[in-house]
Amino acid sequence: MAVKWTGGHSSPILCLNASQEGLVASGAEGGDLVVWGEDGTLLGHTCFQGAEDVTNVLFSPSCPTKLYASHGETISILDVRSLKEPLDDFHVNEEEINCLSLNETENLLASADDSGTIKILDLENKKISRSLKRHSNICSSVAFRPQRPQSLVSCGLDMQVMLWNLRKARPLWITNLQEDETEEMESPQSPGQLLNPALAHSVSVASCGNVFSCGAEDVGSKQ
Repeated sequence: MAVKWTGGHSSPILCLNASQEGLVASGAEGGDLVVWGEDGTLLGHTCFQGAEDVTNVLFSPSCPTKLYASHGETISILDVRSLKEPLDDFHVNEEEINCLSLNETENLLASADDSGTIKILDLENKKISRSLKRHSNICSSVAFRPQRPQSLVSCGLDMQVMLWNLRKARPLWITNLQEDETEEMESPQSPGQLLNPALAHSVSVASCGNVFSCGAEDVGSKQ
């Protein structure tokens, strides 16, 4: 049965993430961030300076009290037990961040932004280790591959999906969803596929690390 949680936000919610311990973090417009208990109890609230939208929240799998949040061009690391002051702030991107992803060893954090750039933050040394720039439009989503801490997949509004290895500054391969769509034009399609371009908004990688899916605006899911 669905349960409605209320009382945490007064502006539209943009992102959610759940920890392995059952905590839920939600980010909203205007710099608003809330942490909830698994029963919907409001556990903590903060509003980031500058009131920039909280576009992504991400719990650490190994430390369930550690939370990563992107707001504007900044990444903040917080302790959910005390949200008043971030543990660390990193201004690493030049435009608004859309997505965060941790690798399995939790020493690297990827952030994708509106310029099409992916910044790789070395969390141990607290500095940028890589800047990946190949998307020609907004990079909407990025995901590290399980079991491969140096490899990640990205997608964007340029309708391209890219596989990266951090030992190199360029993608290992690129798939253009618009070209795939053209090849499939002979197959029956829904009306939405004829009207909408294949702008890619999200990417997810299976636990094996070899299979991923991408959500595109042409009413399709690519694998």
